[in-house]
Amino acid sequence: QQFRWAKGSIQCATKLLLDIAVKRKISVETKIQAFIQMTRHIVYPLILIQFLAMPILLAGQVNLYVVSFLPAITFATYLAMGPGAYVLIIRNMYGKTWKSKAKLLPALLVYNAGMSVNNTVAVFDALFGRKNEFLRTPKYGIINKDDDWKGKAYNLPFTQTTLLELFFGVYGTLAIFISIFSNNPVFVPIIAIQTIGFFYIAYMGLSHTQFKRNKSSKQHKMTKKEKMANTVYKLSMVGVLALIIFGGVMAINGYNSDIYPLDRVRGHFDGVIGSSDPNTIRTHLIAIQLDLEPLIEKLPETVDADNNVISKNPVWVFPTESTNFIRIHNDVTSMLQSVENLSTVSQDNAAYHTGMLDINNRADILRTNIMDATPYMYVSIANVFSSVVWIAVIIGIFAALKRKRTQLKESDVIGA
Repeated sequence: QQFRWAKGSIQCATKLLLDIAVKRKISVETKIQAFIQMTRHIVYPLILIQFLAMPILLAGQVNLYVVSFLPAITFATYLAMGPGAYVLIIRNMYGKTWKSKAKLLPALLVYNAGMSVNNTVAVFDALFGRKNEFLRTPKYGIINKDDDWKGKAYNLPFTQTTLLELFFGVYGTLAIFISIFSNNPVFVPIIAIQTIGFFYIAYMGLSHTQFKRNKSSKQHKMTKKEKMANTVYKLSMVGVLALIIFGGVMAINGYNSDIYPLDRVRGHFDGVIGSSDPNTIRTHLIAIQLDLEPLIEKLPETVDADNNVISKNPVWVFPTESTNFIRIHNDVTSMLQSVENLSTVSQDNAAYHTGMLDINNRADILRTNIMDATPYMYVSIANVFSSVVWIAVIIGIFAALKRKRTQLKESDVIGA
């Protein structure tokens, strides 16, 4: 139903909105209401864009706070503009019984977030004029408590939208870790609501279809081929679940080995900038070297005419010297030598203060270089290739299952 409503409203908007806005002699308020009603589902693609962009922006240390010095204001702003306003409306509408209605709001938020993938597909289908098979809402005639919908003949078929929901669920799980490790835990509840929603809707989609073939009116004993097919279905579902878990574990491990060290490096550079003690600065610089060295080994290298390695850069499209990790590592080594020299100079000496100012400025520049390089660690060639293979394997399994299901359905028709 949600899919049909979303697609239908956008179809009406593309067909009628221009005529309503320009030709119809109606009040401006009515035109605004028509615009809101027919285009309201556009919000779902925007939700997904925001969901995809947020962890990338957080990893790149982009400031997303409304007030930079008070992150709690950001969370309060989200609540006030969304759920908070909704609670006020519920209170005005239902009076004394508003609390019982408001208790359903968290579940509604989770459900609405989870439906954003389904509704986004519907929006784009409407915009591009794609025709879909009409899938009516299953009505199982559940009257008594003992009635069970699972044994009914009509179940909705499995669609690739469920795969997208699983993808966004896994992506959201990674985004939660990114928000934590990038020192932005205030965004965890916002991301978690959407992530739970994606997993919940994906679970509902799988549990309501289960790749079961429709039952014929005449019950028959399953053949050996059909029993084997059912076994394959179950094993395949276990395999898909294992692949999803494996992908999540690998992504977390990849973040821990490739991204989190850069977060630590930025933290150490902050320590260098905020300190004027040579021993403290030396400790931070040594820690930076220890974090950079394993990363440098993994990066693609560039050699000169004499086959000497001159660059190791995570940016594989139009790289620049600012993200050359060999240069960054050499600069850190140079800073470490400068600190060693300054440790022998009296703190009352003007040369000491000049040297410390130079180290702080260089640390600030290198921290910016690391921030610029961090997003490219996510989209390394190895990560992109692994992600494509992982998604292709899951899609291939579901495609094979769907083909088998169609074959069994045809055998039902022939045997009926």
